[in-house]
Amino acid sequence: MSEEVPQPSGMPRRRLLMSGTATALAAGAVTLGTGAATASAQSPTAAAAPSLRDGTRLTGPAARGRGSAGGRRGRTRFGIGYETWYGEKNINQFGTTEAEPLLGRYDSSDPKVIKQHAQWILWAGYDFILLDWSNNLGGNWDSGTAEKIMAGTDAVLDVYAGLKKRPQVALLLGLDNGTAGESANWKAQIDRIKTRYLADPKLRPLFLEYDGKPLLNVYTGARWTEPPTWDDPDFTVRYMGAFREIVLNPGGAWSWIDRAPYANGESTPVSDFSHGLQGWTADPAWKVATMSVNAAYPGVPDIQFVSTRPAEGAAQQTGTLTSDPFVLTQDVVSFNAIGTDPAAHITAATPDPGGRNLYYLKDAATGEVLRWAEPPGTDTYFMVRQWNVVELKGRKVVFEVVSNRTEGPPVGWIGFFGLQQQRAEMVTAAASLGGNEYYGSYGNWDAQNRMSGATLIRQVQGVYDYEPELALVQQWNEFGAPDQFSVAGSNDIEPTKVTRLDGPNSDGWGFYYLNLARELIDQYRAGRTTPQVLLDSRYP
Repeated sequence: MSEEVPQPSGMPRRRLLMSGTATALAAGAVTLGTGAATASAQSPTAAAAPSLRDGTRLTGPAARGRGSAGGRRGRTRFGIGYETWYGEKNINQFGTTEAEPLLGRYDSSDPKVIKQHAQWILWAGYDFILLDWSNNLGGNWDSGTAEKIMAGTDAVLDVYAGLKKRPQVALLLGLDNGTAGESANWKAQIDRIKTRYLADPKLRPLFLEYDGKPLLNVYTGARWTEPPTWDDPDFTVRYMGAFREIVLNPGGAWSWIDRAPYANGESTPVSDFSHGLQGWTADPAWKVATMSVNAAYPGVPDIQFVSTRPAEGAAQQTGTLTSDPFVLTQDVVSFNAIGTDPAAHITAATPDPGGRNLYYLKDAATGEVLRWAEPPGTDTYFMVRQWNVVELKGRKVVFEVVSNRTEGPPVGWIGFFGLQQQRAEMVTAAASLGGNEYYGSYGNWDAQNRMSGATLIRQVQGVYDYEPELALVQQWNEFGAPDQFSVAGSNDIEPTKVTRLDGPNSDGWGFYYLNLARELIDQYRAGRTTPQVLLDSRYP
């Protein structure tokens, strides 16, 4: 199967609703393509396939822009990661690209490319781009690589300053030889931002403000260690990690990419176990212990946690652990869970504790179950559990863990650590994800490919669930190894050329993912609790 390679002229067509499908109409679902020619890969000016009706929705048009969305949905600003390192004189010439951009192998400083990107990005509903300086690391300063990346940013800002409509911008810095704030290189890039960008009245309005100041992100990599303490009074500084499903949730750090769509933000510990079980009401089954985890990541410390895991040779005990009452003051309650619940496959739809190992958030006065969760089903590593508690703010609650199983290890026990309240500052979603056993490699057995958009939808559900202040839907144009593995094993969204539509064996994705991104953002603005789209399995 082949399709005519579309040319970059104007905008992609609006998503199309299947007019002949009763189920789709009843659900208000949206299709991203059907039949021999579809709006998601054909030329932006081409006619729709006969079986489709353009712009039709059972529920009416979705909200466009934050101003038309109500409540917490209206506050969310959507962003996307953006690279400026392409061109003959730059560090990347698309030599390892998994698919070829619709605009060809372009130069990041080309004003026509910058303008077209801005138009597409705005059309999809994004509010800002996150300009990637995370490769301004160590030797890249001496080689000139850092300067080339920053020069690409100069070009983007110059073009944006002349546009009536454009996304805002934020910067993602990288550490210099593992440090922030110490080296001459670091100080030079901060000076560049302040004197060349923020001091220029034409450029200053382009920068996204967060908490009243320009947002400045610093990438620390996939690691456990707490982020650097560098700060600057002229910015709102946030640190970004990656793949924290395996390195747990540090609370205040944000995410560049994660295999689970967490809410990230400033955190307030509810309790820890540095003083044993002080502040908790515990049956004898509960013990504080340490555990060595995540050997694939050097430098991960032993974890201090509480559990009902018995000593070797001892019988598995049951019991309840309850925190002192505390008042909900933030958007999210988060903790890191471990252990199993062998009865989960039987009664997973109910919070009834009978015979189960479960976590609860309860009303401190009445005992009403407000939230509940299951353990991750493993005794070797922790996984994050989070609850959106926005409507419960001001309520006095207790956190309770119930251990009802009597089987011996590895299946009978439950545990956790790191109970905290968090501000829902941001959530990251991606079109695909590398495996987490070794730094996000797409060669890992547990990598998650695009799956025709299913991975992105599953990830964006986290945005719907937590309604954060910022949402980063990854990413626009990284294009190539080692971070991208194949057409199906990549998370780029920029429109590409496509001559073969064969699912994971396709050689591109056309406008398919740009369309999907817009649909997901539109439905979020319109207030859906879950995205509803019909995917086209011909696309990667």
